[in-house]
Amino acid sequence: MEKFELKESIKIPRILIDYKNGKIRITGKSSLNNPDELYPRLIDLFQLYIQNPQPVTYVLIDLEFYNAESAKYLFTIIEMLIALDQEKKSQLKITWHYDPDDYSIINDINKICNHLDYNINALAYELA
Repeated sequence: MEKFELKESIKIPRILIDYKNGKIRITGKSSLNNPDELYPRLIDLFQLYIQNPQPVTYVLIDLEFYNAESAKYLFTIIEMLIALDQEKKSQLKITWHYDPDDYSIINDINKICNHLDYNINALAYELA
């Protein structure tokens, strides 16, 4: 498989895994009431990439919103990707765009960085 793409909807984020070029995008919103119906299958697709990663993996996260139910899966995916870098299987570069007024997301980014001892390139949107 060269590429997987899940189209964005009102409650589901756009997820792109470009296996060939080492590019991953998670964008939009994730507000599923029952993420157990979607995310385990997505984790399997991320696992395929992790088994055969590119030398450099670029991850872009740009989530306007995610609920607590989705957060646990998103954090699991991020943790899996960070392990690639920590195990020297792929040089990982995560960029996370966020709203500077969204203290919840800022707090989550900081928790991930501290908990997993990894530096995420967090970029605040420029608000007009």
